[in-house]
Amino acid sequence: MEIDIFKFGEKYNLTKSEELALNYIVNNIEKALEIGVRGVAKECFASTSVVMNLSKKLGYKGFIDMVYRLELLLNTEFDKTSLIELYSVNFSLQKQMKFKNLLNKRKRPIFVNGVGFSNCVARYISDKLMILGYFSMVSEYMQNLDRIYDEKPILIVISKSGETAGVLNLCQIAKSKNIPIVSFTGTEENSIKEISEIGFVIKNTNQLDDRNIGKNDFFGNTILFFEDLLTMNK
Repeated sequence: MEIDIFKFGEKYNLTKSEELALNYIVNNIEKALEIGVRGVAKECFASTSVVMNLSKKLGYKGFIDMVYRLELLLNTEFDKTSLIELYSVNFSLQKQMKFKNLLNKRKRPIFVNGVGFSNCVARYISDKLMILGYFSMVSEYMQNLDRIYDEKPILIVISKSGETAGVLNLCQIAKSKNIPIVSFTGTEENSIKEISEIGFVIKNTNQLDDRNIGKNDFFGNTILFFEDLLTMNK
């Protein structure tokens, strides 16, 4: 499990020196226990009070308690394969690796599309990819697929039914141009999945509720699945 030092700094109002000390401890957990408060302070060119203040701000009893608790936190790993299967009915490591290979080139344009409730998921996926350094955007304009790019673009689509007319039409155009399609749909048999290079079927316990009036888990499952898909084998 990775710790976002910047987020810790914001949450606990850490000084730059305290952030440096935390970063050192997290990346040298065993050595930190060995060299103690003074050693950590010396490694970080800080005073011992900086390290002690860090443990207090994080809510620990002291330096030893802080290091042991952080070690426990860092060593807490989930079985991501089992976790990801909670959200998808057709997940496989082969599909995950194929998806990872598509994202290998950061400058490759990624267009994400979804209609209605799926548009919210599309925007989330696009924003997530952008903050990770990918050239990603939510787009429904077919003209984007006609442009010449340095790298062949990727089309990611979200459709609960897998039959949404506008999305299916976009996929058919992408298919005719040999643009890889990654789809997230809520049924095992659907037109969009059939023409996708990678078709993930997301668990959808209310398939007959087309207007999303009742409880619906497809959209939430898609986001959770996508998050775990990005971090597997990282």
